[in-house]
Amino acid sequence: MRVAMYYNNSDLRLEEMPKPEIAPDELLVKVLASGICGSDVMEWYRIKKAPLVLGHEITGDVAEVGRNVI
Repeated sequence: MRVAMYYNNSDLRLEEMPKPEIAPDELLVKVLASGICGSDVMEWYRIKKAPLVLGHEITGDVAEVGRNVI
């Protein structure tokens, strides 16, 4: 999967990461669009933790369903 990986305020890269494995009570969503919002931007200044995958406001399709999901 492709991610927007933040390294510092002048270094943001599109990178490939492995597809996550889901637990029995989880869904895997194929992200079609994702936003980087104000809380992501503020995270850059508040917490010095890099690299960091950005974006949490998403739209997408359910790609996998865990066996315990109804």
